[in-house]
Amino acid sequence: MLIFTIEYILITANSKHLNNLKAEGRQDMGKTAFQKIIDNHLVRVFPDGRMALSLDWVWCHEITTPNAIIDMIARGYDVVFDPNKIKTMIDHVNPAKDTKSAIQGKIIREWSAKHGIEFLDVGRNGVCHAIIPEKGWISPGQIGIMGDSHTCTHGTFCAFTAGVGTTDLENGIITGLWICPPQKVISVNFNGKLPVNVFAKDLILTFINKIGVKGATNAVLEFGGNVIREMSIEGRMTIANMAVEAGATSGMMMVDEKAIEYLWPALCQRYTNAEHMLDNFMSWNSDPDAVYDQIIDIDVTNMAPVITNNYSPGDVVNVSALAGKKVNQVYIGSCTNGRLSDLRVAANIFDIIGNKISDSIRCIVVPATQHIYEMALNEGLIDIFVKAGCFVSGPTCGACLGLSCGVLAPGEVCVSTTNRNFPGRMGKDGMVHLTSPATAAFTAIHGVISEPPTNLCVIVVDRERDAPEFEAAIPTNWKEREVKKLDYAQLLAKNSEDSKKDFSGKVFYLPIDNIDTDQIIPAKYLTETKKEEFGKHCLEDAPILAEERIKLHQSQILITGENFGCGSSREHAPWALEDAGIRCVIAPSFARIFENNMFANGLLCITLNKVLIDRLFEEKPDEIHINIKDKEIEWLEKKRGGLVMFNISDYHKELIENGGSVNFMIKLAAEIYNQ
Repeated sequence: MLIFTIEYILITANSKHLNNLKAEGRQDMGKTAFQKIIDNHLVRVFPDGRMALSLDWVWCHEITTPNAIIDMIARGYDVVFDPNKIKTMIDHVNPAKDTKSAIQGKIIREWSAKHGIEFLDVGRNGVCHAIIPEKGWISPGQIGIMGDSHTCTHGTFCAFTAGVGTTDLENGIITGLWICPPQKVISVNFNGKLPVNVFAKDLILTFINKIGVKGATNAVLEFGGNVIREMSIEGRMTIANMAVEAGATSGMMMVDEKAIEYLWPALCQRYTNAEHMLDNFMSWNSDPDAVYDQIIDIDVTNMAPVITNNYSPGDVVNVSALAGKKVNQVYIGSCTNGRLSDLRVAANIFDIIGNKISDSIRCIVVPATQHIYEMALNEGLIDIFVKAGCFVSGPTCGACLGLSCGVLAPGEVCVSTTNRNFPGRMGKDGMVHLTSPATAAFTAIHGVISEPPTNLCVIVVDRERDAPEFEAAIPTNWKEREVKKLDYAQLLAKNSEDSKKDFSGKVFYLPIDNIDTDQIIPAKYLTETKKEEFGKHCLEDAPILAEERIKLHQSQILITGENFGCGSSREHAPWALEDAGIRCVIAPSFARIFENNMFANGLLCITLNKVLIDRLFEEKPDEIHINIKDKEIEWLEKKRGGLVMFNISDYHKELIENGGSVNFMIKLAAEIYNQ
């Protein structure tokens, strides 16, 4: 049982309500930061409310980008909209662990050099969502995308940043455009006095537990309140980083002196008039009279340290509820909690107690960037970890998604400061409990899940308060490269092939909620660059009997439960489904990025209410006929049958007609840029 106070204040300020307010003459009403950023980047609005936005940044890493590069080359579209606005890096498998991961690195390395794109190679790199703000590759008021779901992290600096699939990433590289669905804006205010043993990770886990893993789908979470204002930038990034675990597109925070100080060295490198831009940066903040779709106020005063239970970031309990549970591994790192302040908390707990880690476990510590590693080394933190018996690695995402450097064996238990604990996330049949660096370090010492005591954390927090400020910005290459004007109409003429699909066929039934991308295609296969290899591993970690798996590969339609495709932004999930034969998924709801990825590949997602889904599960027709034109689903089974209507936007129908989004986006770019 979680112990805290939370109050929901619901405001019926959806888009329709906002339009009504404007119609009543309130044209001068305040705007949220999100609205201001959208207004500054909007190039087109589609009939269903989707927004074509101009991009300030496209960030790329070696897991999701090589397939985009391969596809661009195959289509004859190997161009970049602006090499100055694209940044690339190795971070997920660092350094390469096998031939396939080495090939991924080679592809992105050579492509970056070809186009004059700044690239962070092994030894000069870091986990993407830690090194992007270090380098100053984000500023207030900007928009950026990346083929990584935790791109929401950079909203910490009052920017709108989001994870996308590989095809949307490819479109962004080529056109500098991104199509975003309409977003709600939810204000989340953490107020009160934060208990000394409660950290940023505890706050965001508690919030996700209350709103649910799909409670903020197609929404921007704007975090505020006195607790956020008093929190360090690194703590704020922890909270924004996990906004996606509540289904949110992005997590945003307002600009203040702390944010400016963090970015200031990079801002001075990039802008000759940085001081004159301060007022401009602050102007991106939400207006005092801004109207939100929902306001959530949370009193933190009675909170306790928390930890996840079972296989969901939303299944959260107090650490005391799991106290004493045996642990095999502790992992301290990741884009969520691998920053310097996180390492300080963990190292100080080891140092104050003077104990080594328990002989019964292994503890892996991963500084999130090379720069953080260097600072931790200079402060003596690495020495503390090593003497405590920890293994210290260079920066990598490896173990977080079960690729390398700490993968679990079946049945093993890991207490981790990462962001996801889905089935198989850090290794098949392993259990991951997410928690703060303080709880993780205290657990490492005792060998069982243990709550960090208040008296210990008082000293830890005091030490952190007296520690030197983190010097975030490190030298980068701000030399502007030549931007070539692209003729998108000419590009489009190279590849106008139509590849419409037939979506009718045999049905496979999977009556399970929250099937995530790790279950659809396990992370251990993400170093593969051949799309046709994913199908044989489709839904490999989902609870499907061997004999049923044969039926899966004979089916064209998948009917499943709520929130299908949650988790990572990896487009490998729809590739695996398509290669296995599945061209259409029918469910009560989908994760935002997964649904986008399906349509981007010319595949179909159909959302039906749960009553209809339950009816299909009950009747289980072997085959279903899908009529896209008339938006009908029809079946006949044992003298019973049905005909139901479904909704699909004109935008999604056009993607289907174009065989995906790439040609559609080239056409859009031609209309916008080549007028």
